[in-house]
Amino acid sequence: MINEILPIVLVVCLVVLTIVLVVVAINLIGVLIKAKNILNKADVAVDKANLVIDSTQEKIVGILNPFHSLSAFVTNFTAGLKVAEGFMSFVNKDKNKDAVKDKEDIEDEDEDKLDEKNRK
Repeated sequence: MINEILPIVLVVCLVVLTIVLVVVAINLIGVLIKAKNILNKADVAVDKANLVIDSTQEKIVGILNPFHSLSAFVTNFTAGLKVAEGFMSFVNKDKNKDAVKDKEDIEDEDEDKLDEKNRK
């Protein structure tokens, strides 16, 4: 009797386990399909976010370009002023030398005039 029941119980257990595994596999396939759909939606959302970030970056660069240009202008203008200052100091050195010579000539003339007055 036990010899007849044991194969039947084993077959029933095998059938039940097979059915359970098939149901689990079907559920797993459904979960994987849902996960794939969610990941696709997330991928689309990430792509949209990247587009927004790119357009924002382009606008920020567009806004900042005039400031960079202004900064370069100010830097170059300052350098130009330094060059002009150096040139003016060079020119003024010659004028100062001429002014000193002129001043000495005027003093010499004044001394000559005083000498002439003293002689008279």
